[in-house]
Amino acid sequence: MSDNEGLITIEIRGSEKAAVEAAQRISDLFLSSGPCQLRRIPGERDVEVCVYADVSRGPLDGGYPDPGETAQAAGY
Repeated sequence: MSDNEGLITIEIRGSEKAAVEAAQRISDLFLSSGPCQLRRIPGERDVEVCVYADVSRGPLDGGYPDPGETAQAAGY
């Protein structure tokens, strides 16, 4: 478990345009990894994109989570 319980992983599925827009809006609200690479879902038109966000800190708090924090949030 991460020391920072505010770290979350958000998986977004939908059209490429909508998924990227949603990921960007989340990144505007919270310190985050920004949108990660899009993944195509085999046999479907939708894509998937993940965002690792620290909901305990706002975008004006400065800095991004350390790489270890986002890896822990993703369960790696």
